[in-house]
This record gives sequence, C-alpha cells and structure tokens, in this order.
Amino acid sequence: MNTEMQRRLITPLVRGLIVCLFGASGFASAATISEAESNDSLSSAQAVSVPAEGLTISGAIGNSAGDATTDADFYSFDATEGDTPLIQIVGALKADGTGTCAGFPSLIALFDSLGNVRAMGDAECATGMEPRIFNSTLPATGKYYVVVSGYPHWADQGGVLQNMEFATPGGTYQLVIGGVRDPNPAPPPAQPPVVTPPPVDTPPAQSPPPVQPPPSSAKHVPIEVMRWHQEERDLDKRGGLDPITVVILSMDGFDATTADANSLTFGKTGFEKSLYRCRKNAKDINRDGRMDMVCYFKGDVANFQTGDLNGVLKGKTKSGQQIEGSAALKIFTIPTEKRGFKRHGRNDSDQDDRKNGKDKRRN
Repeated sequence: MNTEMQRRLITPLVRGLIVCLFGASGFASAATISEAESNDSLSSAQAVSVPAEGLTISGAIGNSAGDATTDADFYSFDATEGDTPLIQIVGALKADGTGTCAGFPSLIALFDSLGNVRAMGDAECATGMEPRIFNSTLPATGKYYVVVSGYPHWADQGGVLQNMEFATPGGTYQLVIGGVRDPNPAPPPAQPPVVTPPPVDTPPAQSPPPVQPPPSSAKHVPIEVMRWHQEERDLDKRGGLDPITVVILSMDGFDATTADANSLTFGKTGFEKSLYRCRKNAKDINRDGRMDMVCYFKGDVANFQTGDLNGVLKGKTKSGQQIEGSAALKIFTIPTEKRGFKRHGRNDSDQDDRKNGKDKRRN
C-alpha cells in the first residue's frame, strides 16, 4: 500500500476517533479564554486556572497570517499530585482531508515547577493528528507549565527552546487543558440575575473539548526517565549497549515499592519486555520523603526510534493492580526530516547509573 493510499485511509479513521473521544470526554462545555502576551518564557508564563470542566485557550504563534516567527507561548497552571492532564492542540494544522495542511505543525511540552520536561507531543500532517499529552501522571502538587511552539522549536530542560535561530511559519491554535484539580480553587463568583438573551440566527461556537485516550482500568502512576551517562546521537542505532534508567515515583495512595518488578515492561508502546533489573533497595529520588523504585531497561528491546518523545511503562503491583505511566525521554534526536517536516535538532548529554555503581556522573 503506497503512502497516499495509507493517508486516505488513516485520516478519516483518526478524525473519527477524535470526534468520538471528544463526545465522550465530558469537557464539551470547557471554559474559554484568550492568550495574553507577553508569555514567551517560563518566567513570563500566562497564569491560567483550569476548572473541572476543562479550559480552552485561543492563541497564536506569531500572527494569524502565519508569517515566519520564533514565538512561543507559555502557560502556567496549578494541579494536584496524582492528576493525569489531558493537553491537546486543536486547529493549528488546518488539515483539509487531502493531505494538505494549511496551518502550521505545532509542538507542546509539559514542565514541572523546576523546569523539567515531563511529557511532549508533536503534530503529524499526514494523519491530521495534532499534538497531545496524556498518561503522564503528576508526581507532586504545585505549579506546572505548558509551552506551545512551532516546529522545529523543541522544548528542552529549564524551558529553553531549541533551534530558535530558525524562524518558521506560525499561526492560530487552541490549547485545551483538562483532567487537573486546582489545589487552591477560587471561590465561585456571585451569580448575576438570569437574563434571557435575544434570539440569534446562528448558535454560539462551541469550544473544542480535549482528546481523552480510551478508558483504562490501570492506575496511572508518575514515572521519570532519568538521564543516560553519555551523549546519544541515534536512539535507534545504539543497540542497547547502555540501560535506560526509569524511576517509578511514590505518591499519595500509591507506594512505588509495591510494584512487581517482574511484571514491568517499558518502551515505545509500553508492551516491550525490556526489563534488565530493578534495584534491590528503594531510593527517594525526588526527595519528597517517600521511597521510589529504580529500574533499568534494555534500550534495544525498548525499541525507541530517532524522534520518539515519550516512554511508556506498564506493569502491576504485587497485589495485582495494573499500573501504567508515561514520561518524556530526556535524550532524543530530531531527525533531518520526519513526517513531511524538515527538522534541525541536537542532543542533550545525559547520564545513567552504571551497572556496577562505580561510574556515576553528576548532571
């Protein structure tokens, strides 16, 4: 089957799935606000409050005409430990169903309060799939950040964006955030008198709800993909010579040390049987006073390809409860060309605990 035929078959299926997920999400009446400049860094992020029904933010990278730009939009919101946000870009690609995208390929990334990348998403014009983040459970209550940018301005640690020497097309978008609980919700405003609006010829526009993944009975748990011990140029060419360190983090209602190590799978889809071993002794990795579980996985079996952004872990606890989690890969290579978009990327220098524990390096 050639690429064009695949596109014609895949595009309507993907769009149909998104529509179904929208309708089942329960966020159809999400609150709506507009972007407020200047919000082009972590320090100047636009603070937003995400209500229970979700939030839609209308914004633009650069201007609505789509002129070349190095603009990026940062938003901050408060969330509660154990939340699994649903973050989705809507309306940036403007795909017309024939494989042509009149808009721009957008990128999104989720940061914690320290500027660590927790999850990422990118667009794919061939299928009309906009970037989304899901299945990344938050390890602590506090402030989180979302950045929206245009390809190839990839988010890096500390809120830094890569490839900013290249001005690329931008355009309008809608950012939808849901699935979080504000730990300090504002009191409800006083209700004004009910006024019957005059009849209108057209119904008001509805805000797009966030995309939810298919329901899962597994418990969503926070994980962290730790740094490797040396620079990686191509994830798919390393041959698994160095293990990937993954930490399962404890949170309220979940003790990471109860995970059944033998059940753990990790990789591109989460079903890869790549476990090398888990440490016998638990360790408080994020220094929150709770013990976490550190495990090592084989890179060749994990099956990551150049350009992959997130790793998925699946397994169960010793009592049989299914668990799953997703987190950003701390190292990744942006290929020269992927999914029809030209990319210019670089790699981070990362680390991992060596097998014998004698060659550990500081970040």
